[in-house]
Formats: sequence, structure tokens, C-alpha cells
Amino acid sequence: MPEPVTLRPRGGMIIAAIALVIAAAALVFIAIDGGLLDLARWAWPVVLLGWGAWLLYLRPYVRVSEGFVEISNLVRTYRVPWGDIDSVDSRFALTIRTRGGRVIRAWAAPAPGARQALSTQRADVTHTPGDDDTRRPSDAEGTASGDAAGLVRRELERHRREGTAAVGQTALTWHPLLIAGTTALAAAAVVSLVLPHG
Repeated sequence: MPEPVTLRPRGGMIIAAIALVIAAAALVFIAIDGGLLDLARWAWPVVLLGWGAWLLYLRPYVRVSEGFVEISNLVRTYRVPWGDIDSVDSRFALTIRTRGGRVIRAWAAPAPGARQALSTQRADVTHTPGDDDTRRPSDAEGTASGDAAGLVRRELERHRREGTAAVGQTALTWHPLLIAGTTALAAAAVVSLVLPHG
């Protein structure tokens, strides 16, 4: 794999884009209608809406590279070397189980909803990687979980076949600035809504 591949759910990106456009339009409306003083008072909940959309739908990703799979969820990121992957599943989301027993689910690769799962035909998962008995609608191509699981399974199989699976432990990174910034923004939004405005 010459270049890393980064996956994000298309549906989540659309939701985030809509939320960000609404938040930006609301800020402009507040500034035009009430001036800078109202903007300073009421912007925090609106900014929190946009920030939440980015945090929930745009920030999470699955990155597949030559040396590892990187799963970034809300405030933490896992870097899993190919040699530390025990199994790959897609039942509720792309799920990687490490050799040490850690279970890592990817927010960026959720399984399809009930309606899409019920409409999935056996033919939709015929050519996806995996055993016939364990394939399910969440493995179907075109779904966030299916696309991510298929890519990870193919690369894992290639690394195992070629004997190039990097050995190492899964690394977990927390993002304290992201946590602190989100907490501060939420607190500012609450204060903005609770304090009396004259």
C-alpha cells in the first residue's frame, strides 16, 4: 500500500456540513440582528453546535497504512500494528480485536441502520473478504463498516501472507487539549444560556 487510505462515513460528513452551515448562518444572523454584543452573548451555544458536529462526524476516521491501522474516535486515537491484530469484525462498527484482547470500535465506520441491513441481499456480500458463514450486512460494500472492514481484512491478509505484519503493541493516545476545549466550550454555552440577558 503506497499511500495511506483514510475513511470517513459519507452520511456523517453530510450531517456535519449541514450543521456547520446552519451554525455559520445563525452567527451571521445574530450579528446582523443584534450586533456584536448579542453575538458575544449568544454565540457560544451556536459554536458548540458546530464544534459538536465536527467532533462527532468529521474528526473520527480510520486510516490504513503500510505499518498500522489508525482509528481515531472522539478524544482518543489507537494505532494498531498489523502484527497486533487478532481479528476484524463489522457487526456494530469496524471492530478490531488485538492479540492482547483489547476491543477497538471505530466511530467512523458504523454498521448500516436496520432499514439498509434488511434490504441487503446475500449477493451484496458475496465478494467481500471473510468466511461465508460470518458475512453479514455490515460487511457489504458501500457501507461504512463494510468498506473499512474489507480494506483492513485485505491488507491484514496481504501482510500475513507476505510476512510483513509489523510486530508491536497498540498505542493509545488521548487528546487532552480537545477534551479541555470541548469542556470549556460546553461550559461557556451553559453559562450563556443560564445567565440573564437584559
